[in-house]
Amino acid sequence: MLHQPISIEGVFMKKTTHILFTIYLFLVIWIILFKLSVSIDQLPHFRSINLIPFYYPNKTTYQIREVLDNLIIFIPFGLYLKTLNINSDRTIFLGFLLSISLELSQYIFCLGASDITDLITNTTGVLVGVGLYYLLKKIFKEKTNRIILALAAIVTILFVSLIIIILINNECT
Repeated sequence: MLHQPISIEGVFMKKTTHILFTIYLFLVIWIILFKLSVSIDQLPHFRSINLIPFYYPNKTTYQIREVLDNLIIFIPFGLYLKTLNINSDRTIFLGFLLSISLELSQYIFCLGASDITDLITNTTGVLVGVGLYYLLKKIFKEKTNRIILALAAIVTILFVSLIIIILINNECT
């Protein structure tokens, strides 16, 4: 069996992807479980569960935005795992597991509403990420992973900078 040589660039890209993916996971947990709170006192202390998909007793545009936000926040999950050469079915399953873990954690720790709609839209976001990866692969071919990694690095730097600004602003007030 022949082994392909491992390039320094390949190792760097894989390690960088792992680092960015870890930062992404921390951000997802902070956003979903901790609601961008910088203090435990700011966290919601209620628990509810909705097992009826896309059911909103008070119909408002807020739910539409929440559905889109949930979808968007999980697209990078699919992109990252595909960049790390994880099988598509496994990627979607892992996204489902992350989503159900977050929803159950919200319920168990009394951190807000657990909703089947969130599970559906989060998993759909992973599916969109996988599809987007294949679309980018058709367009950019062998440069796809480099392009995704560069965009991920830029977005991560911007998002972490925004978080630092929020934290500093909260300390000043």
